[in-house]
Amino acid sequence: MSRTILVTGATGRQGGSVIKALRNTPFEILALTRDLSSPSAQKLANSSPHIKLIQGDLDNPSLVFQNAIAATSNPIWGVFSVQGKPAGDISIEETWGKSLIDASIAAGVQFFVYSSVDRGGAKSSSTPTDVPHWATKHHIEKYLEERAAGTQMRYAVLRPVAFMENITNDFAGKAMASMWRSALKERPLQLVATADIGAFAAQAFLHPEEWAGRYQSIAGAILTFEEANAVFKERIGRDMPETFGFVACAALAAVKSVGNMFEYLKKEAPGADVDECRRIYPELMDFGTWLERESQFRRE
Repeated sequence: MSRTILVTGATGRQGGSVIKALRNTPFEILALTRDLSSPSAQKLANSSPHIKLIQGDLDNPSLVFQNAIAATSNPIWGVFSVQGKPAGDISIEETWGKSLIDASIAAGVQFFVYSSVDRGGAKSSSTPTDVPHWATKHHIEKYLEERAAGTQMRYAVLRPVAFMENITNDFAGKAMASMWRSALKERPLQLVATADIGAFAAQAFLHPEEWAGRYQSIAGAILTFEEANAVFKERIGRDMPETFGFVACAALAAVKSVGNMFEYLKKEAPGADVDECRRIYPELMDFGTWLERESQFRRE
């Protein structure tokens, strides 16, 4: 009997990458989406006979599991948990994350993979930081540890670093590049492609005995801004797109969470071990590979 995995955020970057990584495995995949009829959901459903769409959202995880159980004849063995950053009240993310843990334990889930964030490698477990959406993920990690203890549910926690996908040609991407240059200067930044987060999650589901209780920071590159810009210029043929420096400085000052994040990155040493990550997953993309293979810039 094939195992069944419920994937949250199925049409988003991380959930979508997990589904792509699992698509050619024996797993049955239940892809959670708010809108079954959306083009992205339909594209997902048509990509493999092993994928079934499940309607729902994390405001009501009990209903999500009701719908999931109705869609399969198998018990739900695994869950991939990722929560997007809410537009408003940041506490909603914590509620979503904790409620999904509770619902998963109640439903008899055996293996739970939570996508968190790196906060200094091994120090992440004791370092919530003063970045609000990072602290929220720390709280969810601790809740997972406490609630899973003594239950049937084992778990793994993935801690990706900054996404390569944040480097884009729109205003947000240009602002990200300018803040990187302005705030970190010669300090290196660790980056990961979201496709590789999916690959690590797939490894956890495929090898649960090896991954149970594991906390894995994930990075595919460590670069200063100037090093990244040199790679960008070599692969794409021009400088990395930026906005005006004063805009970056204003954003760092005005948006507390962003300012706090870059302050942390400026002071703390990068936490993920890129070489270790590449040993675990040899196809891990560096920045140049991502630019050529996955980024929007390759199509321009």
